[in-house]
Amino acid sequence: MSQELHRIRALGLLRLHEAALVELPGVLAPSTGADGRPGPGEGEVEVDTVAVENALRRAVDGLDPGQREVGLMTFGLLPRTRALPGKERRDRAAELADIGFDRFRKHHEKLLIRQVAEAILAGAEPVAAAVPVTHGDAAMPGTGVPAPTSSPVVETPEVYPAPGPSGQPVPVRTGLHRVATRFPHGEVTITLHVAPIELIEDVDVLVSSENIYFEMSKTFRRTVSGSLRRAGATKDAGGRIVDDVIARQLRSWSERSVPSGLPVAPGTVAVTPAGALAARGVRRIFHAAVTTPSATGNGYETAPEAVAEAVLRVFRLAGEERDSGGLPLRSVALPLFGAGRGGLAARESAEAVLAALEIALAADPDWSVHLVTRNAVSAAAVLDALAARRR
Repeated sequence: MSQELHRIRALGLLRLHEAALVELPGVLAPSTGADGRPGPGEGEVEVDTVAVENALRRAVDGLDPGQREVGLMTFGLLPRTRALPGKERRDRAAELADIGFDRFRKHHEKLLIRQVAEAILAGAEPVAAAVPVTHGDAAMPGTGVPAPTSSPVVETPEVYPAPGPSGQPVPVRTGLHRVATRFPHGEVTITLHVAPIELIEDVDVLVSSENIYFEMSKTFRRTVSGSLRRAGATKDAGGRIVDDVIARQLRSWSERSVPSGLPVAPGTVAVTPAGALAARGVRRIFHAAVTTPSATGNGYETAPEAVAEAVLRVFRLAGEERDSGGLPLRSVALPLFGAGRGGLAARESAEAVLAALEIALAADPDWSVHLVTRNAVSAAAVLDALAARRR
């Protein structure tokens, strides 16, 4: 969807009908009534431009205060900016962000558009990948969290819906999805959370995806690492961080375990306390070093083998702590390693995680396993991977 938003930004709202949109209308279809199918004899998708513009405005309005005005300018949503050329809107947005033009174009604008895409996906109400069954106040196993009416627990059937108009999986409703999954040793119920990982409660271990230098993301990033770092920090009454607990503990682990400045082997796992997340019932943060900085200096690379190795180590370390008389760890929440900036497709990451789970759960089937993604399209890829095991 980000590519389509880039086209909208370049063309402007007055030329929205020229953007050749496919994925965005498909995402909005369930909430707008647009079917997103090719028009008769045209071979092009019929786009409800009003619905697209409204979705853009809602998504941008939901950005952080410092980003909101920049986003409104970027897409021409501010008064008297609708007819401005793309370059002029970009120039003005860079000024509002107080960032040089080149840096804004190469980095900040791309990040902003990705955030808008995630917000549109999170705000859509697409056709669910399952038939929702609300369980009232019954808590999900291993979470202790009642299923809210806005995010129902979903029992996922064996048959997964066909891809949407773009050929991509249909986005999945936010909330909890409980999936009975077949493994060689037997059937396992896996809980998929379509939500930010830092909001999960009463899961013993939350796993963070890190680079091989164990440098956590900045606290303002929407990555798994940055989100857990921010949520685990101690803050004052004004919300300012006074103790960066999880990052500090990870640095301490690195100083004890790794020669200064050197990377660890992909798949290495470090363990830290949960910081402020302990108030949510989280006992440990496991940091899995799976991403390697790209040789070109732009982004990261993630090998599926590193993902599988990290998952195995997570369960081995958790089991050792439990069996040695330490914390009684029984539940683990895993992200889609490398599926953000790490270079892996969501389905590829999910397959690597499931391959490792086959081994880990065969050795100890009593683990409560949770998979987590805030991206609704990535969640669909996970459900597709789980459904494939039942065919």
